[in-house]
Amino acid sequence: MQISRSAKKAAMAVAMLGAVAGAAPAYADAGEDVTSRLNHHTNPDIHISYAYSLRSAGNKNVAVRDERADDSAVYSEFDRKNTKGLRLWNKKGKGETTYSDSSTSNYVVKVTACVHYDLTPDKCGPDDRPGDGR
Repeated sequence: MQISRSAKKAAMAVAMLGAVAGAAPAYADAGEDVTSRLNHHTNPDIHISYAYSLRSAGNKNVAVRDERADDSAVYSEFDRKNTKGLRLWNKKGKGETTYSDSSTSNYVVKVTACVHYDLTPDKCGPDDRPGDGR
């Protein structure tokens, strides 16, 4: 059985349209800001570490800010859409912010703010992920 040239073109057009319609957009984001803050254990008004990825910036990078002059480095544990278990260090000191690399296609989907202590276990704030109600 021979298929006409126009039937082949029509079948190819339908296949291509289906592929394009089902494809994920080239650029996306997590759909909301993702933030994590670690507060002092006895005074919640004293902030130690703050990690965030903002939707207004496309969730393309993570920032981690040291909010306390205590000689302890802060960091964020974070996940991207296609890469899990990343860590961004900030050893600059109080009031300073460190930024990760940017990626619009591998956007940030989880952040956790942490502080590093030399002689005791590190402390971390709560994770934040899109859609978790935080």
